[in-house]
Amino acid sequence: MSLLGENKDNIFGERLKKLRNTVMNMTQKEFSELLGIPQPTLSAYESGRNKPSVDVLISLSEKCNVSIDWLCGKDNASHMSTMGDLAGMLFDLFNSKQFSCKTQIQDRIDIEGDDRNDDATRNWIKLTFYHCENRYDKEQVYSQDICEIIRKAYNLHNMLQNYDCSQEYYEKERERYIKAYSDFPVTQLDLSSMSEEERIAHRNEKLKAEWEAELKKKAEK
Repeated sequence: MSLLGENKDNIFGERLKKLRNTVMNMTQKEFSELLGIPQPTLSAYESGRNKPSVDVLISLSEKCNVSIDWLCGKDNASHMSTMGDLAGMLFDLFNSKQFSCKTQIQDRIDIEGDDRNDDATRNWIKLTFYHCENRYDKEQVYSQDICEIIRKAYNLHNMLQNYDCSQEYYEKERERYIKAYSDFPVTQLDLSSMSEEERIAHRNEKLKAEWEAELKKKAEK
């Protein structure tokens, strides 16, 4: 069993239930209607009495935007070996529905300074994560967890870099921490079903709200 007590004999059923409860926030009736299967069938999947067909797995993956590998418990830790891996990780990060980060970019390539350690004369990008953001958005349920993951990874990296731990200890702790969070799915934003008219309407609504907020801010000064 994993650090979070997941039953490996029924890994699909438990992950399906976690997906339904934690991510989709649905009852069995609502979730079965989304998947287009009878509620007793969903119950049998979650309890481990029955296993889904390949078609059901594919449908589940597509409708919930979660990987089949995660559903089936294929938790192989990956390593970034190319800049393409890094780019893919960033796209997934920004597109996640479970948490968000504020991004600030300073592009000052035209400025030349003597002190290249001065942020005012350097190019940099800052990513800011917030604890407990799910208080405001029920879909962002992992905001506090990602802050803890970043803290742990940063501290562990510093230990290795400062020769405070061995490479063996670092790898063991890294693997342990990855496994501790491998039970929780991260789903991606998918707007493929939205029409162009709907997209423009949402965009105009967002721009209007931002403009009204800016006017209110100026009026309060």
